[in-house]
Amino acid sequence: MNLSLLWLIAGIILILSEFVIPGFIICFFGAAAIITGILYWFIPALTLTWQILLFAVLGVVLLIGCRRYMPGVFKGKENNLDNDIDADNVSGDSCVCASDIAPGVPGKVEFRGTLWNAVSSDTIPAGSRCIIKSRNNITLEVEKA
Repeated sequence: MNLSLLWLIAGIILILSEFVIPGFIICFFGAAAIITGILYWFIPALTLTWQILLFAVLGVVLLIGCRRYMPGVFKGKENNLDNDIDADNVSGDSCVCASDIAPGVPGKVEFRGTLWNAVSSDTIPAGSRCIIKSRNNITLEVEKA
C-alpha cells in the first residue's frame, strides 16, 4: 500500500476521532497527516524520518498558530447577561401559562421563548397571562395577571 495513502487515512481517522475525544486538538494532527500524505505524494523521495518530522512540526504549528490567531473559534462565545435586565431577578415580568396551574399542582409557563416549571397559589388556566413573583432555580412562582 502506498505510504501517502496511509498518511491520508491516518489523517482522516485523527480528524474523525475528534468527535469521540473532544478538545479540538487531535484534528490539527489529522490535518498535518493529510498534508504530509499530499507532500509525500508529490515528493516521493521524502524518507520516513522526514515524513515523521514534517508531521510533528506541522501538527504543532497548526495547533499553536490556529489557537493563537483564531481564539474566537476555540473559546466560543460568552453569554453576556449584562445586556439583560438582571437575568436572575425576573419578578414582575409577564409570561404566558402553557398548561393549567393550580395550588399544589405545578404547570408550565412560557417565558422569553422557553418553557419553565411554574407553581402558583392561584388557579391559572392555560393560555392566560401571568406575572412572575419569584424564581427558585428553574421554577417560577407566578400569579394571575
